[in-house]
Amino acid sequence: MFRRALTVTRTDPGQYVDGIWQEGAASTFEGRYSVQPASPDDMQRLPEGRRGRDAYTLYGEPALRQADANAQTNADRVEIDGAMFEVGATQEWRNGIIPHHRAVVTREPEQ
Repeated sequence: MFRRALTVTRTDPGQYVDGIWQEGAASTFEGRYSVQPASPDDMQRLPEGRRGRDAYTLYGEPALRQADANAQTNADRVEIDGAMFEVGATQEWRNGIIPHHRAVVTREPEQ
């Protein structure tokens, strides 16, 4: 699977400052991923509200982050062909041959 460079945006958790909510700082980095159509099994791993959106499965490095309320992390956002996609599910693959990370991303709704 050929990998291509994709721009990833990672946003730090927000916090209240003097009683006013402040969004976390956003940073971008580049990763190399193989972009594949999401399979029906991949779609089942997503939360209910995202299963009807356009989706891809990405394979590569570095690891992408999905939202986690307990860890207070926001989902990474990935730009693919000019559209923004949000990471909905992740999995680490350490098979001893070519270790990599897998992430299912869904297209963000138009605003």
